[in-house]
Amino acid sequence: MKIKKGHRHSVESIERRKKSKREVLSYEDMPLEEYKQQNVEISKTAVKRILIVAGILVVLGLIVFAIANRENLTPEKISNWFRYEVLGSHDTGYPVKVVGTTVNEGNFYCDKGPVYVSDTAFESLSSTGNELCYTRHSFSKPMLNCDGDNVIIYNLGGNGYAVGTKKGLGNLKSTKEDKYIITADINSQGDYCIVTQADGYLSKIFVYNKDNEQVYAYSFAQYYINAVALNSQGTGCVACGFSGDSGSLSGIAYVLDFTKEEPAGTFSIDENMVYRVEYLSSKKVCMVCSNSSFMLDIGSGDLKQVDYGNMELTAFDIDTDTDFLVLSLSRSGDGRLCSVEYIDSSGKVLKVNDTKRSIESMSLYKNQIAILDSGTCYFYDNEGKKLGKAEAGNGAIAVRLDDIDTAYVLGINDIKKITEYK
Repeated sequence: MKIKKGHRHSVESIERRKKSKREVLSYEDMPLEEYKQQNVEISKTAVKRILIVAGILVVLGLIVFAIANRENLTPEKISNWFRYEVLGSHDTGYPVKVVGTTVNEGNFYCDKGPVYVSDTAFESLSSTGNELCYTRHSFSKPMLNCDGDNVIIYNLGGNGYAVGTKKGLGNLKSTKEDKYIITADINSQGDYCIVTQADGYLSKIFVYNKDNEQVYAYSFAQYYINAVALNSQGTGCVACGFSGDSGSLSGIAYVLDFTKEEPAGTFSIDENMVYRVEYLSSKKVCMVCSNSSFMLDIGSGDLKQVDYGNMELTAFDIDTDTDFLVLSLSRSGDGRLCSVEYIDSSGKVLKVNDTKRSIESMSLYKNQIAILDSGTCYFYDNEGKKLGKAEAGNGAIAVRLDDIDTAYVLGINDIKKITEYK
């Protein structure tokens, strides 16, 4: 380093110069290198107050979040979030394991994918096996009715029910005065009805619109109503019941118009217990019973009976798209040698196909029928021509056609999808 003349530099002079600069920056006449930061103590009371304020702010934030998202914070949606996001449940395709231990055939429904209610839960599935809705329940005798996307489940003999769609059930509701439920129905608009016990009467029907507002009620004094169907407009219904006061089974069908206080019509269906009643159109109604089936024309009042004769009903299905009823009637009395009868909305038997099958379940879709016999599904057209068969598996309970190329089979443990048969 080149040093100018007249200026001498040394290590000692440089250190003294650095030290003098630090002394200028000292705090309270104390050199910074000798200064030690002092700890400032906060009182326990102040800490407690800070924690309380922070806690209040967190709670207020959660309340605001809950109010803003109240529609998404239902138990059902929280459960679905937990199953998908936390447990990692995904679309795994068919077969899909059934939730619960038992599913009755009447609680298995298909329309663009299966819907069922088991002894522990309600579940709907997409055509690819994706879970659309999963809701647990505590009903002792759960029952299911569907129309399109609309769903009602209820506790037979209890007072609880829930209304919603295949993608989500609403909150659990209770019947008026906690009366036990006998039957219920829902239509494609979301209108629904509940039939309950009633003080001083054998049963009573309550009708609600899709906004859960009561629009009608009627009490039945002479007959115990066990089957009901709402029309698609939500303006009326057919309620079927029975009485055994005379020592023999006496049946009846009430046609109710919700604009009138008294029934618009009554029709005798003696010696029959109604299993199912269904609107085929605004004026045509199908009733499947223990010893006969009936086609009722509400407009003309014409009631046509299809008697089973000496045969026993083993299975049936109603296709509201084509207005056809199909029956399986056993010729042997032990469930074997079944005849398949096709009946139109006027009550005319169009075709009878005799089989050697023991038909445990059947499903009709347009001109095709699927039947279940001892773990095998058989497919026929409406002329009785065999189209093919497919294995349904041991323990198969019910078959449902979703279209002409797709069938779903309810088993003891799972639901299978059939798209090919030979």
